[in-house]
Amino acid sequence: MSDKLRIIFVDDEPNVLNGLRRMLRSMRNQWDMAFADGGQKALDALSKTPFDVIVSDMRMPGIDGSQLLNKVKEQYPRMIRIALSGQTSKETILRSVGPIHQYLPKPCNAETLKTTIGHVCSCRDLLTNEKLQGLISQLESLPCMSRLYTQLIEELQSDDASIDKVAHIISHDVAMSAKILQLVNSAFFGVRQHVTGISQAVTLLGLDIVKALALSVKIFSQFNRIKLDNFSFDTLWEHSFIVGQWSKLIAKAENADKKTIDYAMVAGMLHDIGKLVFAMKMSEQYGQVLSLAENNNMTIYNAEKELIGATHAEVGAYLLGLWGFSNSIIEALTFHHRPTEVSIKQFNPLTAVHAADVLAHEIPVTNGEPDKSIEINTDYLESLGLAQRLSIWQEACLDNLKVKC
Repeated sequence: MSDKLRIIFVDDEPNVLNGLRRMLRSMRNQWDMAFADGGQKALDALSKTPFDVIVSDMRMPGIDGSQLLNKVKEQYPRMIRIALSGQTSKETILRSVGPIHQYLPKPCNAETLKTTIGHVCSCRDLLTNEKLQGLISQLESLPCMSRLYTQLIEELQSDDASIDKVAHIISHDVAMSAKILQLVNSAFFGVRQHVTGISQAVTLLGLDIVKALALSVKIFSQFNRIKLDNFSFDTLWEHSFIVGQWSKLIAKAENADKKTIDYAMVAGMLHDIGKLVFAMKMSEQYGQVLSLAENNNMTIYNAEKELIGATHAEVGAYLLGLWGFSNSIIEALTFHHRPTEVSIKQFNPLTAVHAADVLAHEIPVTNGEPDKSIEINTDYLESLGLAQRLSIWQEACLDNLKVKC
């Protein structure tokens, strides 16, 4: 079996496929590429040969792109699904949100296409468990807090719905924040800069799109209240929000640039999103993880490695990688429990998230967080020349907590 990435490109226009062949000729040593003239031919090819990635036009006769990618999601769950299309109507967006991991505009230059495919495929190195890859690849939504979900729907359906109120509600929920940021940073909306703020994201999408996504497409779903002993979903959400806020404070304390501050906040809020995936998709096995951690005085992280063979950090990073989040955010998620494995020797979003996560466990912010033995990695901070800054970060976080109280 070849070690090359196997990629199939689908379009009903032969000239487009020929253009892709010419444009990507330089990738022949790295990619095994196939080109299918339409949705049915693509399905025929997939039935005979395994592929890693499908890049499909959206507007095709017969089986269109949305239908094709839905079939691929069901039949070949590990495949990465990328849309390449000039169609950006509201109807197309709403039909395509579910099955697509990434969306690229048409026409698309070679470098953008190479970078996008390379980025999303590199995330597979983070998670080698093929069963988990399939489970995560099929995710269209993650469970939201029922209270916040209800507030969001009520606000969206009110006659005087406010962008500020909608953004405030979404910003307090891990799952809704992740999905909104995924969508606004896709090429569907033609945003040229990377958006990390929920208020900006909601403004760019507009209330009509957010309402349609929430009510029609249902990209937000309430958690079905599976009972997991020793685990509180409310605590997880509260902890995630605090870590996001404190990561931002720590980055500001280091006079980091705006992008680093924004990435630190987003990565901090989403650092435990892998736990939502486990709870949603592997609730029984994750219950065993929690019991093992409590009964043997282990961290949840180590219990996950022992029973599942993968951690919430890796799972969360893989999901956000599929959804097109930046390398800095993915790196912060992946290594927030083992930062010394990263070669960057200066303050970065990972530094902020690692410190904020530890401080949020040490300082009594939430009730009953079961992972009690998480400690700051002093070797990591010393390697950056930042060990003496920890007390300053702690003071900033405590001041923030007093203000909230």
